[in-house]
Amino acid sequence: MRCGKPLLRHEAELCADCETHPHMFDEGRAVFMYEKGIRLSVNRLKFMNRREYIPFFGECLREVFLRMQKTWMAECIAPVPMHPAKRAVRGFDQAVLLARALSSACSIPLSESLLERTRFTESSKKLGRTERRKNLRGAFRVRPGAVVPRSVILIDDIYTTGTTMDEAASALRRAGADRIYYLTLCIGRGDL
Repeated sequence: MRCGKPLLRHEAELCADCETHPHMFDEGRAVFMYEKGIRLSVNRLKFMNRREYIPFFGECLREVFLRMQKTWMAECIAPVPMHPAKRAVRGFDQAVLLARALSSACSIPLSESLLERTRFTESSKKLGRTERRKNLRGAFRVRPGAVVPRSVILIDDIYTTGTTMDEAASALRRAGADRIYYLTLCIGRGDL
């Protein structure tokens, strides 16, 4: 009911992760489980510059968004930002491309520069929950002078422990956002 991870017990409303770790966002959903072919596709997008996947991924995000829009009533879409140094190396920010595709498909305003990453962080891929929290603590802020909408949908490619979303949502809450949701392409299973 909160992060969208699959449940091990049919009677449960929250996954074990959400039961034990409070989140700064209100609710979120992902299109796919982060496994098999979709894992390969996302990695190809990110590390092999396969931007031709974006229209398909954007349509997939749109389908999930349409199921949630009546309850979320978001005022804008904002990508979870990559650090400028990492973006310079990669040549693009996949969260920005996904957010653009969703904004275009749903006619929801896009705020590409609402959030900024305040410092370079280590890749979280091989870090556990505690190390991820330490690595990402304070890594985001609302850009000075930005108008913060009351309701925001954060966009990223992968949700694992929720640490990135929590840190981005925390920055938005401090700046006055009231309702924060997220959409990602993929979500992991269980605790990492």
